[in-house]
Amino acid sequence: MSVRPTDAALEGLRTMRRKPLTVLAWAAFSLVMLPILGLIAKIVLGDEGRTALAGRVGSADPRELLDLVTHLGGAMVLLIALALVLGAVLQAAIIRSVIEPDNDRLAYLRLGREEVQLLIVSLITWAAALGVTVIPSGAVVLGAALLSGAAAGWFATLGALAVIGLSLWVAVRLSLLGPHAFSHHHIDVRAAWIQTHGQFFRLLAMFAMTIALTAIVSVLGAMVSSVLGGLISGGVEPEAGGVIASHPRLILFLLANMLLAPIVLTLQTVILASAPAKAFAHLNQDEIDAGLHD
Repeated sequence: MSVRPTDAALEGLRTMRRKPLTVLAWAAFSLVMLPILGLIAKIVLGDEGRTALAGRVGSADPRELLDLVTHLGGAMVLLIALALVLGAVLQAAIIRSVIEPDNDRLAYLRLGREEVQLLIVSLITWAAALGVTVIPSGAVVLGAALLSGAAAGWFATLGALAVIGLSLWVAVRLSLLGPHAFSHHHIDVRAAWIQTHGQFFRLLAMFAMTIALTAIVSVLGAMVSSVLGGLISGGVEPEAGGVIASHPRLILFLLANMLLAPIVLTLQTVILASAPAKAFAHLNQDEIDAGLHD
């Protein structure tokens, strides 16, 4: 059996249409958990940590990011771990809705072995991503530094393309690791890697379509946000000696956007997590129907 890219890429939209209340429950989960994570971050980081973090937002310098992680130490590790746990719970629920659609208790949300396994899968994929980007990128930078003139430019360009190609190849070959671990109840990197053999370009096309769909969701979210802005905060003008941020309609607009952001993020997660789960189902549908993955 083969992956059907379009069918897999559209699975997230089908889930939204088929299980709207479930998707609403996932959005509510994000609405509740993200502010809690933010509150924990505020408590754990403290004033000094938040200042250090704000000073490096958007920085692309690896040395600054490393200094930040070193400076924040255990607080940063705790926050990353909590974020990964929340992500694993939501991802497991989405995969469960695709592979085990009848197991819909509590909107597919659980906290058990599958979620722990997906958490470990996240760590494996992050480690793999660092391995195929940081080390090769360092080699390219070093090689370009040893050369000069046009040779250095060509080496840097071709090296960057090679790193991008390597990253895409590894990402696609590992893309079924999550659904594979969820369905088989254990993590087997080699088996999940073999599952993608001969499916690279189909999976790559699937991910290209899912990324396009998430971009459309972002655009629609921005449009809804803009409409809300026009309806709620229209006509707000700074008053002499007043603070515009204290205007009630503007505050309502900001609150609406705070509620909208987790919803958009949830919809994007549904699209991105459903696609590889459906691709895995394409490759293993006979076994799934036979109950061998229960």
